[in-house]
Amino acid sequence: MLKVPRREIMAGERSFDINIPLDITEEILKKLPAKSIARFRCVSKGWESMIIVDSIVTRSLTQPPRDPHFLFVEDSLIKPVERYMFHMDMSYKKTYVRLSAFYAYPHQIKNKEQQIIYHGDIFGDCTSSERNFAYVRGLIGWCSPPYGKFKIHNPTTNQSVSLPSTEYGSLRKTQPVFYLFGYDPWGDEYKVVCLTKHKTFCQVFTLGNQKKLWTTILCGIELHFPFGDPVCINGVVYYKANLEKQGFVLVSFDVRSEKFYLVQAPEKEQVDQLPDFTLVNYQGKLGCISRNKLNGNDVDMWVMENDEKQEWSKVTFVAMLQDLPKHITFEGVTHPGGEIILLHQIDRKKLTLDVYYYDPKQNSRRRVEIQTTITSSERISLTGFFIVSTVTDHVENIMRL
Repeated sequence: MLKVPRREIMAGERSFDINIPLDITEEILKKLPAKSIARFRCVSKGWESMIIVDSIVTRSLTQPPRDPHFLFVEDSLIKPVERYMFHMDMSYKKTYVRLSAFYAYPHQIKNKEQQIIYHGDIFGDCTSSERNFAYVRGLIGWCSPPYGKFKIHNPTTNQSVSLPSTEYGSLRKTQPVFYLFGYDPWGDEYKVVCLTKHKTFCQVFTLGNQKKLWTTILCGIELHFPFGDPVCINGVVYYKANLEKQGFVLVSFDVRSEKFYLVQAPEKEQVDQLPDFTLVNYQGKLGCISRNKLNGNDVDMWVMENDEKQEWSKVTFVAMLQDLPKHITFEGVTHPGGEIILLHQIDRKKLTLDVYYYDPKQNSRRRVEIQTTITSSERISLTGFFIVSTVTDHVENIMRL
């Protein structure tokens, strides 16, 4: 039962406490914004113990996903004004530094016309070439310098944690390292996998493990190295890889059993085109999106209808890319709307980003313009580059890292 402290009483008034039953308090907390709940943890130990119960922690995760968020990784010379100083020594404030930084741009659709956007908040740094960005159930993971440690950030609570170094730390300069980030919904566990190209074993870290140690497991398949952006669906991380003896393949990692499996490609004749495929979560199923090899304006999408039998269905969207700019990338599918998101490269002069949403059901397309808050006066030059990652299923997660 939660006891509300009595207020200061005036002469002639009676003193009393307000006791709110615990179950009612929990129901009230479930209806509050996630960031408010995160702040309430600081009230007292009693509030802390009450808020960490599963029913409240998972409350926000059962809400419908938000509109897409776009995360900008910027690599350029900048004037380190205060908002760029996250994870940096304040003594460098008056110098010019090179920084790769994340900016988060939440996006809300208000009408079908061209949209205006938002402000960005920096929440971390990363290496631009080996960032291994991943978003899983409200948490963001990426590879952070200087020694390639994997870092996890919770944007709802604004907490970050760096994982311990792996055994591959000393090999990083000569052997590239790749990280996978996944979630097991049955065991309610987040896990990070670290692989290197020349090892038949890999290392696994379970978030929240009291020992905070990496465990070593055998991969179970031939030497391979992942590439591209993985996708985690229902406790399985799917990714593209280069198998030493077979070439390009699709691989899955079961987060719960910690086992790897080869996944049958959508079409045998398409195996050589796997590098051009974009893996997406299409309404809870693995999807592969690619330009049609015969007509560049058409787009093919394969969906794994049965993951046990590995049966794929295919649909072609005719003229989906017609009249669009040349350099378009497929970024994912909105949830639960099912719109395919396409990005055009950022305009360096205006520092804007064009986003296109294609609705397969209506065979319609709309354009959105994202305006960043990064001004040219804050950088020495615009010779740096941006990497944009799209989060299509953002949810608020109040778990403590």
